[in-house]
Amino acid sequence: MDTNKNIEANSSSFDDIEEKIHANQVLYDQLHQSLVDESIAQVDEDERSGRHSASEISDTETIFSRLSNYYQANELFRYAIWGFGAVFLATTILTIIEYPLFSGSVKDDVGDGFMFGGSEPNWLDTFFHTFWWAVVTFTTVGYGDVSPETHLGKFLTIIIMILNLGIVTMLTGAVSSVLVAARLKGDDKLDETKFHGHLIIAGWNPAVQSALRLVEANEDSTSVVILINETEEEIIKRAISGFDRLDITHLSENFTQEGVLKKAYIEECGTFMIVPDESGLLPNEKPDEDKTVLTALTAKSILEDIQVVAYILDEEYISHLHRANVNEIVFPDEHIPHMLAKHVTDPGVPQLFDELITQEKQDKGIQVVPIPKGLVGLTHNKVSAYYKFKHKWLLVGYAIKKAGFSLEDQMGESGSPIIRDMIKEQLDGAGIKLSSDEHVIVEINPDDEYVIDGKHKALVLR
Repeated sequence: MDTNKNIEANSSSFDDIEEKIHANQVLYDQLHQSLVDESIAQVDEDERSGRHSASEISDTETIFSRLSNYYQANELFRYAIWGFGAVFLATTILTIIEYPLFSGSVKDDVGDGFMFGGSEPNWLDTFFHTFWWAVVTFTTVGYGDVSPETHLGKFLTIIIMILNLGIVTMLTGAVSSVLVAARLKGDDKLDETKFHGHLIIAGWNPAVQSALRLVEANEDSTSVVILINETEEEIIKRAISGFDRLDITHLSENFTQEGVLKKAYIEECGTFMIVPDESGLLPNEKPDEDKTVLTALTAKSILEDIQVVAYILDEEYISHLHRANVNEIVFPDEHIPHMLAKHVTDPGVPQLFDELITQEKQDKGIQVVPIPKGLVGLTHNKVSAYYKFKHKWLLVGYAIKKAGFSLEDQMGESGSPIIRDMIKEQLDGAGIKLSSDEHVIVEINPDDEYVIDGKHKALVLR
């Protein structure tokens, strides 16, 4: 009898909840819609402001900017511009100095053909005639038995001569590059124009290929990757052959050397990753993780602010990597007990992790996305509403960049220099680093009134 009463009470309680949800559904929808409208309005206003600023840039400035970028990136184009400018300047000076000579020969050379000055040659006719003579001399073509008479014919002939010179130069350069590459294999320099914000992976093991699959699946991540290891070239080629979006370059060199890291443009990279290197090891041999610490120290000596991620297998090296100021340390063994226990205490949680990792291959799962400028300064509930209703994403939390800490900067010049030096020596002797680099922390499911600033990025479940 009591059981029946409890069932009726629970049923009545569920009915009350249902009625309250139904009664407040309109208010609930209005609340969320107002959050969405406000968030989207902020983003739209920011985008309109950006488009307005972009529209103020004239077409001329855009073309000039593109030419400037091309000029900076293309060495051959720079040489051509300077060469043409030098010929043009020399021709102008020669026209002024030897004007009577070239002016007198224009009439005989052109004859009844087209001239800018009509029946009598003017300064422009003389200049073009001088320019023609300079180009013919420069290209070592010579007049021969037949030569054009009109300005138009000469202009077309100039193009032919320059193209001929360019084709011969290109063919000569192509043959020379093949011969030089054969002699200096492994010493060729990478094209620096495409290496900015790229990913560098030092070392090789099976985890690299799996990591590259996830990088390729995420359309927002970099597509340029440099692999540095001494694994056989054929093995690397087979391992990276299936990646379509990624532009992967392999340097078969010792990644602990400073010159090799600079060759990979480490100063310009977005992330430098170090993994246990199994290059050339036998099946029963373990990677030398001293190389990981040494490589981290080398990278930080080149660029102190570089983002270094180190993957290690031996827990003893964690303290060494902390002293090397590595930004992030990946140690898989510390997660295994947690996952095993979750199978007992919370079945479903390990499966959730597995599903999230699988979803990453379809550019889904939990990912970090930038927060639109229009949402900076708003509260968590409004940002969450924006992603939920605008993109159908669930906002899980935030990845926040925290600035590094320097004890030397904190001490400044205050106090006795002797005491400051003594503190530094004691800390150095204890293996304690005086500074820490910028690192990332996460804030999961904060309060609704949590305020977002410019250092936040959104952790969303797509």
